[in-house]
Amino acid sequence: MAAFDTPAHPVPLVPVAAARRLLLAGCALDRAPRNATPARVLAIVKHLGFVQVDSINTVDRAHHLILHSRLDAYKPAHLVHHTERTRQLFEHWTHDASIIRSDWLPWWTHRFASRRARHASTGWIDRRIGPDWRRVFDEVRAALETRGPLTTRDFPRPKRAGAGWWDWSPHKSALEHLWRAGEVAIHARRGFEKVYDLAHRVLGLLPEPRPQDELIAWACREALARLGAATPREIARFLWAITPAEAAEWCLGAAKRGEIVPVRLERLGRNPRPGYARPDWNRAAAAVAPVAAPRLLAPFDPLIRERSRTAELFGFDYRFEAFVPAARRVHGYYTMPVLEGEALVARLDLATDRDANLLRVDRVWVEPGAGSRSKARAAREAAARLARQLGCTLAWPQAKAARSG
Repeated sequence: MAAFDTPAHPVPLVPVAAARRLLLAGCALDRAPRNATPARVLAIVKHLGFVQVDSINTVDRAHHLILHSRLDAYKPAHLVHHTERTRQLFEHWTHDASIIRSDWLPWWTHRFASRRARHASTGWIDRRIGPDWRRVFDEVRAALETRGPLTTRDFPRPKRAGAGWWDWSPHKSALEHLWRAGEVAIHARRGFEKVYDLAHRVLGLLPEPRPQDELIAWACREALARLGAATPREIARFLWAITPAEAAEWCLGAAKRGEIVPVRLERLGRNPRPGYARPDWNRAAAAVAPVAAPRLLAPFDPLIRERSRTAELFGFDYRFEAFVPAARRVHGYYTMPVLEGEALVARLDLATDRDANLLRVDRVWVEPGAGSRSKARAAREAAARLARQLGCTLAWPQAKAARSG
């Protein structure tokens, strides 16, 4: 049971429906999409905190798909305006590579330092760059200093180096280490290729790291503001900046101070689990009015990024199968769930055919239960919306939708 749970003062239960609505609001999916502008794109990213970047371009890049689901008439140039011109957003790591609000940059000094120490202590630098790594680092720094922003292809590439991350050249490895350690930053993207520059030219002078207890408090508050109600592990996994143990200790103290409240979290298919919530969780959940218009969600959308939470709150068992061998895939290489209101009602196996200017849907899977025809209709509406967003014609399958399960 959560802290302070006694017969005289029982800990309240956060029902699944309330937890769902809190999460929808934290993920900016509780409002009807408005037409995109640079200001609205920035507001959405700030609301979310960050959007995940992914290299797979089967439909579109993940960060663009996340914004497509929340804004109408979104264009990648809207995001680029803030990553490359205003510098209101920067690119680094959370749980994965992400585009992050720049006013959070002071908290990233901890991550820079930890990655620098980890690469040094685990032998990563020696394995990836070789015994002459100091010379390679000096060459990279000198090239950026004198020549300005550069890509990997601007550096020597040994013949042995292949095309994938598993065979990075020494200079590519040096650039990636210096980026993750905060000495180098992403100046721009050309296509999906990173353009690197010295961090102070992109991000300005970095502040000194804040005390660890301040980092823990900040990370927990920001996570809970978006999750609404969560376990310490879920709070820690929002940013991957602290450990679950650190989150649990902060939550216990914050609950004693009245900043948050201990709760029991109802979850589908299991007993309630102890957790914590913002003090106004009940009123905040009741104020959420889920949007009926169906939308497709990227596989890395913040609403569904934690697969176990997706199953426990939405009853939706989702697996991203791009890295699953073809013979073992159930739903397809790149499937996107359909959100209608506060329910995940279907998933589509789809891809963009850029030569033919088509958004091609190969298969439609509707979730079990009543209303299969309505769910199939919602799936088609969501696909038609995304096709319009991408400037494509929708190619819909002739066969009937299959049931998931």
